[in-house]
Amino acid sequence: MYLTTSPGQSDAPAPARRAPLRLSRPVVRTFSGGRPFLPDPVEPSLAQMQADLVRPYPVEFRPELLERGERNTFLEMTQELLADLPPLQEPLDLVLVAHTVPDADPRRSPSCHLADVLPGDPLAFNLSDQGTAAGFTALRLVSEYAAADAFRRALVVLLDQRTFLYDTTGARDVPRQDCAVALLFGPEGRAGEPVTRQLAGVAPDEVRPTLDAVLNEPGGGGRPVTLITGQGLDAEWFGPGIDVRPAPPGRPCTGPWSALADVLPEFEGAGPRRLVVAEYDSTLRYLCISTLDVGEGT
Repeated sequence: MYLTTSPGQSDAPAPARRAPLRLSRPVVRTFSGGRPFLPDPVEPSLAQMQADLVRPYPVEFRPELLERGERNTFLEMTQELLADLPPLQEPLDLVLVAHTVPDADPRRSPSCHLADVLPGDPLAFNLSDQGTAAGFTALRLVSEYAAADAFRRALVVLLDQRTFLYDTTGARDVPRQDCAVALLFGPEGRAGEPVTRQLAGVAPDEVRPTLDAVLNEPGGGGRPVTLITGQGLDAEWFGPGIDVRPAPPGRPCTGPWSALADVLPEFEGAGPRRLVVAEYDSTLRYLCISTLDVGEGT
């Protein structure tokens, strides 16, 4: 069980420098179809729970969707995603599940399931209510927990789900495809530990100059740069002089990381390179940037 204590004295010695958590292997899986909602033998009934969940909001529960709808729940997608990961032998310290929209069936927790079936006794929790910043927040928390508690291994699971039991007309950043992405971090891996920056209150006309500054910052060491853009960024902003890889549409949470998984094998063994994953949430005005260096280390 994860335990924490009160902060130490201000004059306490600094903790030993920890090893970076490298990205060892991203895994992506998309899903079609799914199981029907009915019959529903689990209690409390999904109809009752969903009606209660939407009551405080200006949306209406649509019970007829239960009769004809299908779903891939977060737990089901997570279980199938695990089958695509290599066997995990070493204990995990942290498991973090992130998503932009609620699970169509929230009665079973994927983070609790992962804590039960994965090696070790990891701290495990879900992260939501972050808009399209969810994946970036997850990576920032991985680094912060690793710095605070010397975590050596972590698993981040990102989820998009297209099934809703209420009307989403006019809503922004609604997933159009069921997708799950796993990002496994440890002492060894293809890419270095992500350096994640999350900037709040960024106006639309400030996005391009802010990203330009990141792409040209002096700490790059002369590495060529590949920019991976989420759906909130227009790849055409950056012109032909920049290697831009847009994320697949309809995946507000998993899209940029799906694109990262596609890009990594291309640069394996091709020398040092900097990968910049970026997304802009125009509703929340969050600009998120994660930088990973490849071709160095193990």
